[in-house]
Amino acid sequence: TVFGIAMAVAVMVTSMQWLDAINHMVDVCFLEAQEQDVSVGFADARPAAVIGELARLPGVMAAEPMRVVGARLRAGQREEREAIQGLPARQSLYHAYDAQGRSLVLPPDGLVISTKLAEMLGVRVGETLTVEVLEGRRPRFEVPVVDTFETYIGSPAYMEIGALGRRMREAPRVTAVHLRVDPASRDALFRELKGTPRVTAVTIREAAVQTFRDTLAKTLTIFLGFFVGFSCVLAFGVTYNAARISLSERARELATLRVLGFSRAEISYLLLGEIAVLTLVALPLGCLIGRGLAAVFARAFETELYRVPLVILPATYGWAVAVVLAAAVTSALLVRRRSDRLDLIAVLKARE
Repeated sequence: TVFGIAMAVAVMVTSMQWLDAINHMVDVCFLEAQEQDVSVGFADARPAAVIGELARLPGVMAAEPMRVVGARLRAGQREEREAIQGLPARQSLYHAYDAQGRSLVLPPDGLVISTKLAEMLGVRVGETLTVEVLEGRRPRFEVPVVDTFETYIGSPAYMEIGALGRRMREAPRVTAVHLRVDPASRDALFRELKGTPRVTAVTIREAAVQTFRDTLAKTLTIFLGFFVGFSCVLAFGVTYNAARISLSERARELATLRVLGFSRAEISYLLLGEIAVLTLVALPLGCLIGRGLAAVFARAFETELYRVPLVILPATYGWAVAVVLAAAVTSALLVRRRSDRLDLIAVLKARE
């Protein structure tokens, strides 16, 4: 009984942890790391003068450049294709952000790469990577790894935008500009952007976050629904089975007590008290097992595309315990109903 109820709680905690983790990923990767309202992308790299042109559009309060360069990164026999993202050393809108909530300050030269990319390439801080650019003049150069950071999505590589331009042997250029916009002027801004040449993408951060949440909501609803149902069935079945067996084994003794003057409530206390104690013992054990399972699953589902953090809020334990308790209490009430309807004469006449 203890193990069954504990596993029901553990399954609940493990499944609901995914919801906590996804919400945490959205907060870190979209809400904290990105403070821009609109991102404007171009078909190809544009001269840096376009930053000033966009900054003069209606409602634009701040503009920040970004240069993305497709490249092949080599370290010995290992290589990975990854886009190098050029950003200002200190970002105000689109941050190079790590999983600990720290905005990175990019060095004057050198790469800052994710720990996942460093793992895939087998490099450490201070070692050198060979970069083969896959666009423009396709320059090739050596660049040191200055720092690494942890992130949840992808395996990015950052470089100070000026240093990237020098390595590319080109005048300052940008492939995207991030904008902070006055909400009252958004419609006017979008009308202007429609007529701006070479603009291929206009991304609204709020819409991107909502799309991300909506897409995950469909998957998580099915995922959580299945495991919550499984947990309820497990807790209900274990509790009901244990209580029914106890009722069958003790029916004669309980009937005798009723004849001697014990009330139905007192009989129910004797019958279900043991189940209640076992349930209370199982709840903290289940929470502990659930945390361990969540850590195992988070590690097992780690890929190059994303890493699921181990985030379990106190409310998650509370909901898991509440749902399992509700299932256990429901089954206990059904058994009590059967005990209240015992045919005392028939039970007492029955042979052992």
